[in-house]
Amino acid sequence: MKTVVNQKIKLGSLEQHAKELIEISENKKVFILCDNNTEQCVNYLKNKISIFRNAGTYTIKSGEKFKTLKTSQEIWDFLITKKANRNDLLINVGGGLITDIGGFVASTYKRGIQFINIPTSLLGMIDASIGGKTGVNFNGIKNQIGLFNNPEIILCDPYFLKTLPKDEFLSGLAEVLKHGLIHSREHWDYCSSLEIDKLDILKIINESISIKTKIVCIDPQEKKERKLLNFGHTIGHAIESMLIQKHKQTLHGFAVASGIIIESFISLELNHLKEEDYIEIKKTINEIFPKLTFIKSEIPALIELMKTDKKNNSDEINFTLIDEIGHGIVNQNINTAQLKLILEKYLEIS
Repeated sequence: MKTVVNQKIKLGSLEQHAKELIEISENKKVFILCDNNTEQCVNYLKNKISIFRNAGTYTIKSGEKFKTLKTSQEIWDFLITKKANRNDLLINVGGGLITDIGGFVASTYKRGIQFINIPTSLLGMIDASIGGKTGVNFNGIKNQIGLFNNPEIILCDPYFLKTLPKDEFLSGLAEVLKHGLIHSREHWDYCSSLEIDKLDILKIINESISIKTKIVCIDPQEKKERKLLNFGHTIGHAIESMLIQKHKQTLHGFAVASGIIIESFISLELNHLKEEDYIEIKKTINEIFPKLTFIKSEIPALIELMKTDKKNNSDEINFTLIDEIGHGIVNQNINTAQLKLILEKYLEIS
């Protein structure tokens, strides 16, 4: 498997990059994966690039609860039925769900076939499709099974954002804000200073892609620096997994937004972050995103979910925190007793 991040990330229309897509698919059978929310995006792709009109298309149900090995098996069965071989190509058209599971399926089918990511959500364009992470959820826990493998190309066509529901756009914006918090005060200030409908979307996509690719190039397999990108995710993933288990699924970015606030509070409690920075982060996030909360009796269950986090390599929970807006710090280990007290204090003052 390739371990160096693929730099073929293109921002522009399908027509602009049609030649590259055609060259990659030459002499291959092409298959397309989407979900029931992005079937219209596949139609747009087929209308714009005629050679894909006869591509076999498989549609899965949308939602994290379907990002599983069972769904992967269904896609593998489809590829086998269509006699896909190791020279063929899978195009993933959708948000983070599709690029995650599509990349995983392609990377494991016949020990690996080529794939292309065409993300259709803001989250997919600036985060999920970039960096080679593929995978599925397992036993109700986020992204427990997967591997690193990069697509041949990632094509981000802003056209798809025109029809994106507001909540899906906000879900991606959480990751945009995270990029600012861990790496660029300027990016945070810009994204948090304007009303959402006044943001220059191409500007924030470009900057977020730049931040993520810079970090991933340094550390493709998340040994150290890439852990910066997990800020807000240790608790965010635990909240998301808990809600999945309770059949109260939320959007990934909404869980991350709550995780950002709580992990900023942890940063404050551990004397890494100034109080005024924490207040600014909390105020900004709460003005944009719905509040996802938990009760005191759920803290032990949340901590158990955090123990499954892939960053952990001891009995303590490994966090990425921040010591100022624009600068993250990795490998901050906290024992569960101390973490329980901090979370209880957070609930008391929230």
